[in-house]
Amino acid sequence: MEGSTESLRQILCTAPPNWQPPPGPPNPITVLHASLEHLRNTGDEQYLFLRTILEVLALNGYLGGNANSSPTHLTCEMEQLLFHCATGLRHVVLFRWDSYQPSLRACIRDFVLAVGLGLTCNASDSVRLPRTVSMACLSCASSFWKRGWTEDGDSDSRVTNEQQSYLESLIGNVQPDLQRFVSNQDETQQLFAFVNTLLARPFEQQPSIDLQSRQYTGSMTASFLSLLIGEFSGGNSSARYNLPIEFHRLCHHLFESGSDDLSVSVNCNKSGLDSTLHASMAALSSLVGYVLGNASSGAVQFDECFLEMGSNIIDVTCDVLSWEFGASAGKWDFASGSSRRGCYSVLLRPPQRWRDTLINPEFLGAMFSCHKSVRVGRDGDQPRILVEKRGRMAHVLRQLLLQLSSVASGPVFSDENERAAYSGFLLDGCLNALESILNDEHQHGQLVEGSVVADLLSAEIVDLVTILSRLTSNFKIKVMSTLPSFSRYLNALCHMGKWLLETSFAECQRVEGDIEMMEGVYWKNDALSHVLQCSDANADDYWLVSGTGGEEAIQASRALASMLAPLYGPYCMCRVRMSSLEEHFITKEGGDLDEIREEISAFGMEEEMNSGASLGRLDVLSSIKTLSEMFQQCMPRLTALFDEAGMGGDMTPEIAALLEEARICSGINHQRVQAWHAKLGYMSCVHRESVDLLRSMAEKQATLMARFPGDPRLSPLLAKTILWFFRRFGPAYILPSSDEYRENKGGILAAYSTPGTAQPLVDFCTSLCLMYFCHLPQEKEVHDETTALLKAMAKKPFVRQLLMGCSSFDKIVALSSATSCLRHNASASEVATSMKTVSDDLTLDVVTGYQRLPYSDRARILTCIIIACSDMQNDKSNIMLTGCLKAVEMSFSNLCQALREKKAHSSNINVQESACLSIFLYGGIVLASEMSEPERIPLFITPSLPHLSGLMTFYAEDLTICEGLLKLFRDYAEQYIDMLTREQCIELFTASASMLKLYSEHHCKNRDISKPSEALEDFEEEKNYSDVMSAIQLLIHLGTKDFTNLCNTQTRSSQGIKTGQITDVIFFGLQQIIPLMTQGLLQFPTLCQHYFTLVGFMVETYPEKLCALPFELFNSLVESLLFGMAHSDQMVSKSSLQGISSLAKEHLKTHALGTHLTTNPDIFDVCTRRLIREVIFQPIIWDRLEPAGSALLPLAAINVQGFINIVNNFSRQLSEAKQGRLISAFEQLIKPDVLSHVVTEGREGRVRRVEFKSDFEMFVRETQSFLVVS
Repeated sequence: MEGSTESLRQILCTAPPNWQPPPGPPNPITVLHASLEHLRNTGDEQYLFLRTILEVLALNGYLGGNANSSPTHLTCEMEQLLFHCATGLRHVVLFRWDSYQPSLRACIRDFVLAVGLGLTCNASDSVRLPRTVSMACLSCASSFWKRGWTEDGDSDSRVTNEQQSYLESLIGNVQPDLQRFVSNQDETQQLFAFVNTLLARPFEQQPSIDLQSRQYTGSMTASFLSLLIGEFSGGNSSARYNLPIEFHRLCHHLFESGSDDLSVSVNCNKSGLDSTLHASMAALSSLVGYVLGNASSGAVQFDECFLEMGSNIIDVTCDVLSWEFGASAGKWDFASGSSRRGCYSVLLRPPQRWRDTLINPEFLGAMFSCHKSVRVGRDGDQPRILVEKRGRMAHVLRQLLLQLSSVASGPVFSDENERAAYSGFLLDGCLNALESILNDEHQHGQLVEGSVVADLLSAEIVDLVTILSRLTSNFKIKVMSTLPSFSRYLNALCHMGKWLLETSFAECQRVEGDIEMMEGVYWKNDALSHVLQCSDANADDYWLVSGTGGEEAIQASRALASMLAPLYGPYCMCRVRMSSLEEHFITKEGGDLDEIREEISAFGMEEEMNSGASLGRLDVLSSIKTLSEMFQQCMPRLTALFDEAGMGGDMTPEIAALLEEARICSGINHQRVQAWHAKLGYMSCVHRESVDLLRSMAEKQATLMARFPGDPRLSPLLAKTILWFFRRFGPAYILPSSDEYRENKGGILAAYSTPGTAQPLVDFCTSLCLMYFCHLPQEKEVHDETTALLKAMAKKPFVRQLLMGCSSFDKIVALSSATSCLRHNASASEVATSMKTVSDDLTLDVVTGYQRLPYSDRARILTCIIIACSDMQNDKSNIMLTGCLKAVEMSFSNLCQALREKKAHSSNINVQESACLSIFLYGGIVLASEMSEPERIPLFITPSLPHLSGLMTFYAEDLTICEGLLKLFRDYAEQYIDMLTREQCIELFTASASMLKLYSEHHCKNRDISKPSEALEDFEEEKNYSDVMSAIQLLIHLGTKDFTNLCNTQTRSSQGIKTGQITDVIFFGLQQIIPLMTQGLLQFPTLCQHYFTLVGFMVETYPEKLCALPFELFNSLVESLLFGMAHSDQMVSKSSLQGISSLAKEHLKTHALGTHLTTNPDIFDVCTRRLIREVIFQPIIWDRLEPAGSALLPLAAINVQGFINIVNNFSRQLSEAKQGRLISAFEQLIKPDVLSHVVTEGREGRVRRVEFKSDFEMFVRETQSFLVVS
């Protein structure tokens, strides 16, 4: 043993052989880790890890248990060395398990367990083994226990090694009193008996002289149990065993349920999980009894050792409760997709055998009493370390109670009454703790944020409201409302929510709106979100809203309205004022949030407002009055601000704060409309008053914007929010048509239910849109909302008639027609001429403003106009629709004529602008498929298709115009392909074929494809290849069955287009795209999905075409399919595997790939090898099981001998036992009769396909169990 440490140090300081150091200056740490890994991987034949542990511990007094010798503190270097030795020992023994004598394995296991538990020496309270080393030893012991869990206790081994025998005797000599677990008996029962003894010792009535030592041992024992559960459950910290999945699954099952089959192992005839639960619950009961017993006498002492022990005991209980029942093996259960998602689950279903342990009201009450004694109060005057440890123990207690709150159903409850009583005990305890906190806050004021006590209090509040949220979600209001403490529960939520809001607002005032400087803002927002989740769950509960709950549900709704709904007012007030203060600070400091943080903040605010809207639904009348009062208080100040528009000046913090206040009020009104429209049948006056206030404010703002568009007082963001409100309000309340709305007579739903009452509101909305179109042409976010508002109204058939009576809508239509030929850089004379040809009512400034709109916005407006003017029974609608379409057609016709007659040159910037404008406008027309009688769009578009395609003759090199044309044709095919006539299909195909050929010649050949850049977001960089995506999507639409069938139809006057001609064009386009689809482009998810959709469909439908591709293209196609079959996206992998299967089947039937096989005979062998290695033998197989099996069978049939060779090559890489299992599994899967049928027929047949599918699933389960190693 002597000299082991020095030998190990020399090895670790020397670089391993054939090791390549990383670039840069020499780093001894890098060498150390490389040498350590090399020593572990080579098996540590000299047993240096174990010998060094023994030597270091013996030299420093940690072995032998001699009362006359006391251990000494370890240096930092020694601590690190021991840690790496313990982890290295674990790795070496687990990976070379069979090379160790069973007796030595058991000896090492028992030794490291004793070291980790602190049983190898008489350590003083001040000198103990460092926790990192102790935990490494316990982790090592837990791994060894799992590794031997399935082995017979009296198993012997033919392995004999004198050095191992010497090491075993050496351990016995240095630690003669080592606790050994007899191998010819049930070792696991010995282990748990030993553990129970150690956990009980700290609570025994013994002299307190060694109390802290017993507490330390109890603490480490609980830690060992937690590590043991983690190993069996498959946690992320579990060790690697170099064993197949079937070992982990068997261990998981045996630890959970035990086994009566003694042939499996004598160690696991009882459930290890149950034994751990009983041990932890017994220790927990002793802990709670000890705390409460001493608290009643005032003698309880919270020293560090006791608190550490208590926390660890509670932790192991939480770990047991979080066990995933039914999962095969935690992280190793690939088939069921089971994995440990975080620490604790939202809903637990423990087995019935745990009923007596868990469903114990007295124990639940004792847990809350224990928490009350342990938690740190305001008057705690103790050392910081003691306060923190008390806080941690109280926290883990609450986490345990949270786990118990998740036990909401299952066999542990005998009936609903017991379930309700269980929830009642948990609710009462939680409410007692919350009410105590609230009383302290009201009596003594808020603690100073940042202090230890304040931090512990914040964690306590968050935990308690989380428990309430969990109880609300799991037990539902149907159960909660029957509890005696239901009213206390609602009042506690309301008061806690108010306190959180008020303190947050006070803190925001203190820092003058600087959110980053607010103390406690994050935990308060977290706690408030749980309070809102409770209200959300209660308000949306089906038992309440469905009307099936009867009188009990009515009483519960009344209680919610009277006790919880009053929180809504303070919530709105505080959120509005805090947003105003924040905006004031940002403007004052001249800073702003970056785009990402602003987007996250906006999303979080919207999510919170949705929950707030659910809170407001509890008492809708009171909530609406609250919002109306807030808006009325804001309106006079906002009106005065608008009156100052045009007077000059910059944006001041005060102006910014007021605008933000108005915006948030409008946003809350929007959430109210979205969430409450079904409950507003009796609140006409209050609701209409707030709507009228918004209307007057919006109208005044838009009017002033028309005069002073650059004035900072007229916020575009506020305009967007108001438009957002009316976009949601209009479809719900203007001429409501559903039976539900008709039942609510006389309320707000009837306020705009007739044409006479709805017409003013429609006039207002169109006037608002018109003013923003003409006077804010460059505000994209505003126009997103204006076009959405206009389209929402146009989509309602009854509202279309009202739009025809709006003078503002008439102007919008006239502007669209007048500007259909006006580029952004059109001259004044062109504008004047266009105005005269359309209408005399238009003014120059209005037309000029509309002309400045981006082409995409003008296209969206045209879409809205066409939908609105689609009523064929209305003469005015028909005239407007015809006028708009003719204006677009005339402008484009003039452009085409000028290009044909060479009156205009295609390179002229004005001509290019005109082409872009026409393409956008035609795109707007195409997107109007939601109109009445949409068949009219193909009638209009079809004559223009050849001319649109002909633009490629002039602009084939202009990628912007090419992309616009591809999108236009793609959208047209997508929207109308199911309603096209035969002639229209032929015209679309002819134009598309011509356009795709010109596009591919200029933008597919020799195009440079750059690798995805880390500097750009994937979505942004993918836009650079949107033309490729549009071309792929167009090819997909052209290949649909309905389209090809219609084109193939013959008439007396026309022969039609044969399917072969269509597929020729599609495959021509595919040939051009395949070289582009390198792994660089396939990294983009959307582009990748569309490419494989096209390839999968075409290979499955027309495999003979692909087989005839030139070898270079075919090889690129196969490489992309091999890339796709292992892709993380299920659709991509399925399409790729189906493609490989179709190619193989086609070759079996026609030998279509004979020429390619002459060039490269290994095509199918490579496919088979990679399919087995990268898919079938990988965990990803389970979401692509069927297509993988469908691809494997024809690949095996093509070259049976080659398939056998591939299987043999795989088997040679395995141990002898696994070789036989793998070959046997393949023999059972690939049956000769099925294989011969595939060879002769090119397919397996329906009955054999079903049988093979079942056999393949069994094959995968079998091979995965012993091939996937962990």
